[in-house]
Amino acid sequence: MDVLAHRAPWYVAGPLMGILILGLRAVLNKPFGALGGYIDLAENIRLPSQLGFRSFLLLGFVAGGVVFAMLTGQFHLTLSYGHLDQTFASAPAVELGILMGSGILMGFGARWAGGCTSGHGMCGTSLGSPASFVASATFFATGVAVSHILSLMGLS
Repeated sequence: MDVLAHRAPWYVAGPLMGILILGLRAVLNKPFGALGGYIDLAENIRLPSQLGFRSFLLLGFVAGGVVFAMLTGQFHLTLSYGHLDQTFASAPAVELGILMGSGILMGFGARWAGGCTSGHGMCGTSLGSPASFVASATFFATGVAVSHILSLMGLS
């Protein structure tokens, strides 16, 4: 079995994520999460020398994904959104609006919640933050609700 051809099993990925979260907290006293890196990049794009730890963590997420995809032969650039493309084939402006609106809502929601799913779900809850438990429950409940709505509409 080629190790790179499959996802890591939960009993490998889970402890590795735990070690990463604990390591970041122990060594740098920084939480794990992607939103902070995005904010750091957006605020300091003109002054790259001001980029902080979170920017490099976010860039590492992206670079790691690209390297993994290249090593497994699965890397290919595409603008395809699968079922969304099929549903709105005759209305690309509507599809673009949906994608832009979704991205804005996700960014606004993550900023309003004080973090993203990785920050709240893995780091905040492991620290026992009540706000992170509420945010994580809200993220998952919203995902389940939207999934059911899309299914009922025949869009999933």
